[in-house]
Amino acid sequence: MATHVTLLHNPQAGFNPVDKGVLLQALEQQGYAVNYVEAKKDDIEQGLTAPADLVVIAGGDGTVRKVASCLLKKRVPIAVLPLGTANNIATSMGISGDPADIIARLDINRRKAFDIGLMKSNEAEIHFLESAGFGLIPRLIREHSKDKSGSKSREEELEQAKAHLVEMIRQHKATSCSLHIDGRQYSGDFLMVQFMNTKLTGPGVMFAPSADPGDGMFQVVLIRENDRENFVQFVENGPINSSKADFPLIINGRNITVAWEGWRYHADDETYEAGPPVKAEVSMLRHALEVLY
Repeated sequence: MATHVTLLHNPQAGFNPVDKGVLLQALEQQGYAVNYVEAKKDDIEQGLTAPADLVVIAGGDGTVRKVASCLLKKRVPIAVLPLGTANNIATSMGISGDPADIIARLDINRRKAFDIGLMKSNEAEIHFLESAGFGLIPRLIREHSKDKSGSKSREEELEQAKAHLVEMIRQHKATSCSLHIDGRQYSGDFLMVQFMNTKLTGPGVMFAPSADPGDGMFQVVLIRENDRENFVQFVENGPINSSKADFPLIINGRNITVAWEGWRYHADDETYEAGPPVKAEVSMLRHALEVLY
């Protein structure tokens, strides 16, 4: 009996969009019976009502998040075909390459649990797959999305976004914040407070190299006022041999409360406004998804 697959596809993702015919052919060659849903036009929730043994998500991080949020109560595994710009979720899981090659390697019996973050703030409940936080990243999301300079490739776009982030680091005002992470208290003036579920966020920056979205833990990344120059080097060149052994300051935790004396925050690629201060609780929905790897 054929394995039934629902393919959720964003045909506009990334700088080199992949035609649906290429994806359908690759899946059908592997013996899958495919139900196609266009993530930009079709009703995703309606498309997911069709019986399926596997949901394949072909798109960027935004498409993965949108589809995953509809699957939290459904015990259907997902597979990711990274077609976007940053592809932080797939990269964190070691998924890369040509979509047809990824499809050829799919094994429905090889699955990994994937936890989902939950931020409760001002009576709102927001799910996130990559990360949520305060400071530089929500500002970058808002400001860089307005940049109309026009990149010609994925690599160029990521480099431009990183350059924009470096500019912000040099002049961004630190904000007072207090946190309780599994009962431990931290406070100070921070350029960034980031709750990482995956290794990367933003323009493909590996803030949390040890993060595992299936271990039930966040890696909380704290960038302090006096970390500016180290942070610039980190974004431009990757991990550095800093004389400060605690840069970046990363704390593992499951249950977090935070009071940020600002008014903007983000969850994945969406920004929100509240406060000041923004008071939030951050926790984990254990094994909310299963992902093929």
